[in-house]
Amino acid sequence: MEEKINIFGWKGQDKIEVGEDNNNYEVIEHRQEKHSGEIKKNSHIIPKVNVQVVKQIIDQMEQHTTHTSKYLARKLINHYRWHEKEGINEEVFMSALWGGKYRAKYYFPFLYYPLKILEDKRIIYYGGRGQIIRLK
Repeated sequence: MEEKINIFGWKGQDKIEVGEDNNNYEVIEHRQEKHSGEIKKNSHIIPKVNVQVVKQIIDQMEQHTTHTSKYLARKLINHYRWHEKEGINEEVFMSALWGGKYRAKYYFPFLYYPLKILEDKRIIYYGGRGQIIRLK
């Protein structure tokens, strides 16, 4: 006998809207509150230069080949030299970027949201587990 359990929470997909002005992109996320079911918007301002740097790295990738977001993260770390600014070695920084204290400061504004913007522009496919495919 199979027992079904209803899990309380988001029943749809996260929706992201992208707007832009001369210098910035605005990424608006729609998130459903787990207990109330209310859908709230979170807005993030991402400088266009952050997206341009990620796009330059992606432009060096062969079209329709698969890379990971960790590949891009390492390229960004070498470009910006964040680990040197924070006074730690590159491997420690790489690990902290994914789940440590540098996640909000570096991962989201310099990698995650730029990838979501490039996906919205259909320049890349950004899939589960950090899979990135250059489309254009």
